[in-house]
Amino acid sequence: MAEKKFLNNLPVQQISGKIINLRVLEKKDLEKTLMWLSDPSINMYLNSNFRDYDMERELKWFEFIQSSNSDVVFAIEEKESGIHIGNCSLDKIDWRRKICEMGIVIGDKNNWNKGYGTDTVKTITEFAFQKLGLQSVQLNVFKYNHRAIRVYRKCGFKLKSIKRKDHFHDGKYWDTLLMELESSL
Repeated sequence: MAEKKFLNNLPVQQISGKIINLRVLEKKDLEKTLMWLSDPSINMYLNSNFRDYDMERELKWFEFIQSSNSDVVFAIEEKESGIHIGNCSLDKIDWRRKICEMGIVIGDKNNWNKGYGTDTVKTITEFAFQKLGLQSVQLNVFKYNHRAIRVYRKCGFKLKSIKRKDHFHDGKYWDTLLMELESSL
């Protein structure tokens, strides 16, 4: 299993939640990840448009992530089966200010609405606060992504600000919500 080291060589290998495990994303995961990112019914919820990504661009991104001291990407595995069902990340970690951005995608649509997203968000934010010593995890979510907004609120995220009509989707401009969870430690 791959291991990533950053922040004083802190090893990151696998993190266990209640129904998911997070492990560092590996090169073997890229084909499945690229398939998810290319799916319009998944891509519509992502902060970047990955529809035109190909394996060459995905490999360049993967090499960047592997060498980054401020980004880590995990594969989300269903705990019982070990099946890779999505990815999540802590990005743009600002070690001085102790903040980062979080991203998540449950790419296997058969596993939507089963609690995997909630467990993933709780698990990765606990890791960010307890293991990395961060004080704030932030994220952006489009206003039409009601399912994700419910998950984030359930996990304690609060609305920090709104970027009005910031995102164009399906013939309409939508607001982007900036949400934040602060450490209680």
